[in-house]
Amino acid sequence: MTAPKLAIPSSGQLAALWERRIWKVAVFLGGAVLLGAVGGLVWALTTHLPSYVVREDLSATMSELELADIIGADASFTLITGIVGLVIGVGGWMVLHRAGWVVTIVPPAAALGASLMAWRLGTIVGSSGFTQRLAVASAGDTVQVDLQLRALSALLVGPFAAVTPIMLLAAFWPEPPNDQAEGEPAGNR
Repeated sequence: MTAPKLAIPSSGQLAALWERRIWKVAVFLGGAVLLGAVGGLVWALTTHLPSYVVREDLSATMSELELADIIGADASFTLITGIVGLVIGVGGWMVLHRAGWVVTIVPPAAALGASLMAWRLGTIVGSSGFTQRLAVASAGDTVQVDLQLRALSALLVGPFAAVTPIMLLAAFWPEPPNDQAEGEPAGNR
């Protein structure tokens, strides 16, 4: 039995491999941020925001149901970025699983970038200027609250969601056939 031959790549081959991996990572990160922007738009367009009603004495009140809806923006953000994180995790595995340790770092970082993008774009697109609108409101007007993320820990849902499919796929993904020793039959592993 002969020892397997180790092919040492030349510096040009290493440079080409490194550039290709960087290219994959850069495109993946850009796609994740774009997906986060879509998530931010979905968050801004679909979140129900409660409103204050200005009374005759110019005080503003809100019903208990509306008060409960204040956390609805956080809940919908968590759901949207969780789904975005899962998509990024599966996509990261498909694109980077042969890259070794890179698959454990890049998708969670990309999901964090997507969450940050969703947060910033959602707050830009969503309603803002609550204090100014409330200041000029008359009796009987309804003034909608601003879209904002009150629980900043929701930003971490995307990265945690991205890690989950990576762990599961790493555990159950079949090994590539090139891990066999030379001359060893496929059934003798």
